[in-house]
Amino acid sequence: MSQDDHKALWKWILLGMVLGVAFGWAASSDGVMPATLSEAIVPWVALPGDIFMALLKMIIVPLVVTSIILGLFNAGDLIFLKSMSVRLIPYFILTTAIAITIGIGLSTIIQPGANIAMNEAAEQISLNQQAAAAMENLSIPDRIMNALPTNPDRAMLERVMLQIVIFSLILGVITLQLPAAKTKGFIDLCQFGQEASMMVVNWAMAFAPLAVFSLMASVIATMGISALTGVGLYAVTVIAGLLLMGVVYALFIRILAGRPALSYFRDIREAQLIAFSTSSSSATMPISMKCATENAKLPPKIVGFTIPLGATVNMDGTALYQAAAALFLCQVYGIDLTLAETVLLLLTTIGASIGTPAMPGVGLVVLATILSGIGIPAEGLALILGVDRLLDMCRTTINVTGDLTASAVMTRLMRAGGQKQAAD
Repeated sequence: MSQDDHKALWKWILLGMVLGVAFGWAASSDGVMPATLSEAIVPWVALPGDIFMALLKMIIVPLVVTSIILGLFNAGDLIFLKSMSVRLIPYFILTTAIAITIGIGLSTIIQPGANIAMNEAAEQISLNQQAAAAMENLSIPDRIMNALPTNPDRAMLERVMLQIVIFSLILGVITLQLPAAKTKGFIDLCQFGQEASMMVVNWAMAFAPLAVFSLMASVIATMGISALTGVGLYAVTVIAGLLLMGVVYALFIRILAGRPALSYFRDIREAQLIAFSTSSSSATMPISMKCATENAKLPPKIVGFTIPLGATVNMDGTALYQAAAALFLCQVYGIDLTLAETVLLLLTTIGASIGTPAMPGVGLVVLATILSGIGIPAEGLALILGVDRLLDMCRTTINVTGDLTASAVMTRLMRAGGQKQAAD
């Protein structure tokens, strides 16, 4: 792909998204395409998107492992790790708290669930019972144990990203402690793994516009436009909150990172579009790292540490959505939260995404766990399932934007804190 093609890639991706929505509507139950033709053609239309996702998922684990190890090794000592940690962890907690506060605040002001009848929430939904049992009453010590990579092979097989990140951090620290003669072969292997993974990313990006068309067409054809209208005010509330969180990121980029926000967003727009299309922070991670290092010119050492960790524990968009959904269902069921219960909701949501088991349907289970803690039956989730896919796409975009914002902010903070060499 030439440099000119690369600069225009986001335009082709956006075009693919628009055409995918149009085709998906035509092939949906609301559209003009005959049902038999739609059933026959949609799986083939979805194939390029499935291949694209498979390529990205294939290199997630090796890219995360090698990027973290090389990031720590190239820093030269443990000072980098300590300096990054004391800045990054409080930053993640701060942005998550801001996102949840926005979600709670907008839901309280707009009251999207105030005029919805109770019988509209009566439909039952099917949750993964094994995951629900594992999540119920999960204590803080249990969450800590879930985060430890007791079986790295299993963690990589099941893509338990928090365990993979911790395992990679441990290996990175080990490479700093052992003599260079003993680690050279391992570091060479990591460098090959990282470069090979990025080559696969380049291959995937070569047909990203077609893949985005495929993904969007498949989603809209399956979901249907009519599914978006049932709880429109709730969806508007969540999207407004996510946009407001985007404004917060713009301020952070300008004030904390010292960079023009619009220019930085242009540098990372490919990652944002892929995140919106795939609804997967993990699948977007390779694209995020590519945009951060090649477009935004951020140090690979910072990016290799911040983005894999952020994609695992920094879910601002998801946290905002969970808070807004909880308040929305409280309004539907006529439950008034006290100030103490609202604060508890905020704290519970901050910790909900950390140390959770990697099981199918865990996103809904996490939300169901939060709801049960404030007296809302899990069946209420049926009311928001119709728009969940659209909101998932939006919140994933904010999740990815948050990680890329953190990378820019950490670069500035590390240089200001006397870690210029490690941050270059």
